[in-house]
Amino acid sequence: MCPMKLLKTAMVALAVMTASPTLADTPKVLLVPGIGMEGSAWRPVLEKLVEKGLEARIVQLPFTSMSDDVSATRRAIKLVEGPVVLVGHSYGGMVITQAAQNPAAKALVYVAAFQPEVGDSLASLNASMPSAMAADALTISEDGYFTVKHDVWLKDVANAISPADAAYTVRAQAAANAEIMTETAKIAAWHDLPAWSAVATLDRTVSPELQKWMSERSGAQTIEIAAGHLVQMSHPNEVAELIERAVASVQ
Repeated sequence: MCPMKLLKTAMVALAVMTASPTLADTPKVLLVPGIGMEGSAWRPVLEKLVEKGLEARIVQLPFTSMSDDVSATRRAIKLVEGPVVLVGHSYGGMVITQAAQNPAAKALVYVAAFQPEVGDSLASLNASMPSAMAADALTISEDGYFTVKHDVWLKDVANAISPADAAYTVRAQAAANAEIMTETAKIAAWHDLPAWSAVATLDRTVSPELQKWMSERSGAQTIEIAAGHLVQMSHPNEVAELIERAVASVQ
């Protein structure tokens, strides 16, 4: 090969090695819903992420047990292949904190979400800093599954979102096994992974003070949004931007 061709080959190789990360290198985003929420509450954020060129998917949870929900999320991690950023809303934070014990998981994003330490449960965290939600909020069926009463949902879960969205979410509830409330976290992946957090300061479902305290404990990079519990529906731009920052930091 002549010297000029050798030089061109070397230049091409150098360009490949120094090129900016490709789409394949960019972590995919997995969006995990809160308890009793089917994944469509994430749609506004998902659409914003896709507009920015990110690959984002919603994980649907069975709500039969926390361990089953963690397994469903780990299954989703395997299906997308490659690096992922896990995003959890509300109870979804309990799920991603444990599902992230996987080499593919690169970062955690908590959106008005629980950030458990090993041994924490939804019940213990809520009891430590109670929210404004009504004490008799739940309707429990004979087989041990619960939903939130419609009037409580509209007042304490769907506050600060549009009436149309509130009406939709209250009718789209998925019943969840009540035992989930006392299941304890077995893993706290935020000890090993970078974390981001969006605190909803008008939240009546998960105490904003609890959200702030958990975010400090996990060392999460935190923003505050003047929103109710369904902040991903009322403020999709801010939530999507936080996720984008998490993705950019680990690609």
